[in-house]
Amino acid sequence: MSKHLVKGRRQGTSLGASKLVCFSGEYLIPMGKWNPTDMHRRQFIQCVMAAYAASLNTHAFAPFVTGPESPLSTVRSKDGTLIAVECAGAGPNLVIVHGGTGDRSRWTPLFPLFASRFRVCAMDRRGHGASGDSPHYSLQREAEDVAAVVNSRPGTVFLLGHSYGGVCALEAAFLTDKISKLVLYEPPLQDLDHSAVVDRMERMIQKGDREQALVTFLQEIVMISPSEIAAMKARPSWPGLLASIESSIRQARALAAYRFDPKRMSTMNVPTLLLTGSETASPQLKQAISGLLDSLPNRSLFVFEGQQHNAMDTVPQQFAEAVGSFLLSTTGRTSTKQ
Repeated sequence: MSKHLVKGRRQGTSLGASKLVCFSGEYLIPMGKWNPTDMHRRQFIQCVMAAYAASLNTHAFAPFVTGPESPLSTVRSKDGTLIAVECAGAGPNLVIVHGGTGDRSRWTPLFPLFASRFRVCAMDRRGHGASGDSPHYSLQREAEDVAAVVNSRPGTVFLLGHSYGGVCALEAAFLTDKISKLVLYEPPLQDLDHSAVVDRMERMIQKGDREQALVTFLQEIVMISPSEIAAMKARPSWPGLLASIESSIRQARALAAYRFDPKRMSTMNVPTLLLTGSETASPQLKQAISGLLDSLPNRSLFVFEGQQHNAMDTVPQQFAEAVGSFLLSTTGRTSTKQ
């Protein structure tokens, strides 16, 4: 993995945060040197939030302010974009790729469940959390980001991807030979063209109605039930989902151009665990799992009974046990239901 983030006062900066770093799309911007015109709007806002939080000596914006022993580090992707990674624990490497909205903080609550058996690392996908971004976006670059993080780890790596992150993880498996096992939780590989919904979401965001845009995304594209969306709003990860809702626009458009190729998938021999919820409503997510079951030569399936698209939030202990059992098994298979 690349250098740890360099933090501290630089060139006479007067901020109250002595452990503050902001990102651009291509390089670290030391506080005291940065120029807002060099930054994307999202990174600029994050830095302002971090400075404000530091001045109040609060943890309200903890993802943007890191302490002296922070495990946060960065990996430089193929195009130069810095990808932030947070790690904990000891053991074989497990890299986690979050879904379409939010960031690595969606997964850090599961660290205690994995850290006794794995060196678990959750990355921020580009344009999310503490990672950088680039002017030109593509699913290929996302896959390259994941491959860069995997390649930065010593030895072989287990890789887990959720939702859109599952698509990125699957494509990364074609770019590196360091992945020893792969876990995919409902990747939207065979999604519909959601252009009309995405256009409505874009207008909502432009009008400042970010929460309605996120709810529309969850209801009409992911097809999560109203009761589960209500539960999501009560979780600590909800503000992070709201903060990154813009990213779902470009991701939906990238998926519209993506073509699932069963013949190509049949050449991928990495042992793969497919995860799904028995209550998942989206026909496209179900079709994606079915397509992978039919095409991957070395795959198994685990169904979370009574769950939808967020089992890591709703049944974290069960989720960690299912994933851990598969990753540490010598056969690469696990039971199909629990």
